[in-house]
Amino acid sequence: MSMLLSPLRGTWKLGLMSRHHLGLFTSMSPARFVPFDGMHGVCALARDEQLRLVWCNEAYASVCGRQMEQLLGTTPHDVHPHELAEERAERMRRVLQAGVTVSFYQFWRGLRWHTRIWPLEPGDYARAGCFIVMTPAVTAQPEDADRSPAVLIHQPDLGDLAVLSPRELEVFYYLASGMTVSETASTLFRSPKTVSRHAERIHQKLGYRNRAELVTDAVRRGVVAFSPDDWRAMVEST
Repeated sequence: MSMLLSPLRGTWKLGLMSRHHLGLFTSMSPARFVPFDGMHGVCALARDEQLRLVWCNEAYASVCGRQMEQLLGTTPHDVHPHELAEERAERMRRVLQAGVTVSFYQFWRGLRWHTRIWPLEPGDYARAGCFIVMTPAVTAQPEDADRSPAVLIHQPDLGDLAVLSPRELEVFYYLASGMTVSETASTLFRSPKTVSRHAERIHQKLGYRNRAELVTDAVRRGVVAFSPDDWRAMVEST
């Protein structure tokens, strides 16, 4: 199954291609969004013009750790700290006000995601709102990325990585990128002994038995897909 996007009357309408062409959605009825439940690992949700959630797929609810019924009616500010929620809500408001499509990367629930937001046209969807699709982005340029680089949202949701201190998060990134302790120490202008101590704490807090497990987990999360500057900016915002 793959998504098909086509411009219509200045906005974007969302359709699907599966065994048969399912056509364009015509309402906010959850039944019309059922195909997204079959897209493994892809989070999809719809919000109204007050940014209240009116529908989400099972993948999104699972990542949130809740049932869809518990999420209905919630806004970003209901489920995230203010700064994190506001940075994401700002993108949604832009979509609603300007009728444009926005694309960005974010670190949410301890994973890197490529996120796109489309406006929903009231005449076709029964209400104004926006439709959001989040795809795991473990590489620097996911296959569905726009030709122009997507911006990065700097306020992260670290998920289980929140147990790490800012210093440990910096060390985590460089070790995951393949640097040795000495190289990491040189890059961060710290002593090898200090970096080794941070590395030990990272292993203890996240349960890694060796460097290979650290690297594997970091790649799974998309950590190494960030540039050093982007990772540093996110760490500094925590």
